Amino acid sequence: MNLYDPRRQHRILDMMALMRPLAMRSQGKVRLGNDYDGGYVVPSQALNCDAVVSIGVGPDVSFDLALAQRGAKVIQFDHTVAKLPVEHPFFRFFRKGWGPRTEGDFLSLQDICAQFEGTPQHPLFKFDIEGGEYEIFEQLNPDALLPFEVICCELHDFNKLADPLFFSRVKHLLECLGKHHAPIHLHANNYKGFVMVEGVPIPEVLELSYLRRDLDGFAGYSREPIPGPLDRPNHPFQADLCLNPF
Repeated sequence: MNLYDPRRQHRILDMMALMRPLAMRSQGKVRLGNDYDGGYVVPSQALNCDAVVSIGVGPDVSFDLALAQRGAKVIQFDHTVAKLPVEHPFFRFFRKGWGPRTEGDFLSLQDICAQFEGTPQHPLFKFDIEGGEYEIFEQLNPDALLPFEVICCELHDFNKLADPLFFSRVKHLLECLGKHHAPIHLHANNYKGFVMVEGVPIPEVLELSYLRRDLDGFAGYSREPIPGPLDRPNHPFQADLCLNPF
């Protein structure tokens, strides 16, 4: 029997560190959207946004609505729903999904952003596409994300991290997100639980928020607890998942 190679666990820990939130020097955080599933904790820079790309609508648009009510124009994409659950004059809905290229029911990020009228000054990007994100990021130039001041997203399927191919796709996605943007908030979706990967407990689904690095300074890792004071459990009848060490 071969001895366990601890480098396998170190690779998992190094990859998870790519998501560890940084402390912003000047900005605070705000919660936008529902108190439960559908809401996100984002940097206060989001309150300045004038345009939103929202990919993955589903049954809840409370995050989009909070920004539309502040005057942001919101373009929304979801090929799995026939119509929005709530309408607003600043919403424009497209029954299309996000894909690595434009074909069939899917649009590339370039063609998604082409739906804006004019050039946004303070755009925000939100995506929740139920695991489809990894294929897209394999072919996405991370510089395409540079115009967005704030990014928030939900990442899925961390129960598959033991698969070396899937691990490399997740790591690549996180490196792309982190090239121009810093992670500033992390929260686990409690509709799913934890899985053990190389002895490391990892939530199956995670929510992340990023701020473009030129918009603030960062004072090392955040000491805020996870969940933090603005977080709420996605499933309102279950305890939130704690990511802090004992």
